Amino acid sequence: MGDHDSWYTLLMPEFWHALEHNAAEHLARDWQFMMFGATHFTLIHVAGAVVAFLFAIFLALRYRASLGDETRGVVPQRRFGLASMTDRFVGAVFNLSADVMGEEDAKRYLPLTGTLAIFIFLCNIQGLIPGMLPPTDTLKTNLGLALLVFLVYNISGLFRNGFSYLAHFLGPKIGGFPWLFPLFLPIEIVSHLARPVSLSLRLTGNIVADHKVVGVVAMMIPLLVPLPFLLLGTVVAIVQTLVFTLLTIIYIGLAVEHAEDH
Repeated sequence: MGDHDSWYTLLMPEFWHALEHNAAEHLARDWQFMMFGATHFTLIHVAGAVVAFLFAIFLALRYRASLGDETRGVVPQRRFGLASMTDRFVGAVFNLSADVMGEEDAKRYLPLTGTLAIFIFLCNIQGLIPGMLPPTDTLKTNLGLALLVFLVYNISGLFRNGFSYLAHFLGPKIGGFPWLFPLFLPIEIVSHLARPVSLSLRLTGNIVADHKVVGVVAMMIPLLVPLPFLLLGTVVAIVQTLVFTLLTIIYIGLAVEHAEDH
């Protein structure tokens, strides 16, 4: 397979070609500027994201069905299945959130942090499946997720603290007035704008590197030798999910905490 080939292009070549051709007429960019050169337009990453989204819904339905027995989910299931795995996965995200922002806010933002963690992990792990491409090895997917986090934590900070959140950008008050705002304001703005950039670039770089290494080794020696690299790729998928989720939790926690100094 080439860099832009997958099971979608091999099993449905005519349908996939027509789909990408029609989409390219409306979505592909024809401008170029500096590092934004000509690129190969493809919807493979979109298809991978849809697969991750549908599987996440399936996991949620399986977990919800497991709550319908007489224990109502209080007693863990004896058999380890998809429902138990989802429960432990989301539980780990909740415990991580509770340590950073407290249990109340952890419960409030768990639908975002838990869903984000599951979706990113399902996207990352697709890079270890032959014939699949991880949606998170493209900057477009990761930047979209990072911008979502950027909007959520800033809106949450404004909703929780009002204008006190904006006063945080001006620096500490000296004598009741933030005299150092000419210095603090540009620094704070740049630091906040750098957050979605760093989130997206970090995830993209690590997933691209991992996917390329596994792919090259599998092409050279397809038997047994790729197994250690697949295990390493699994670790990378888990760690990058943890890093993105943890930073999201930290950003939200910092935004919603009460700014006592302003």
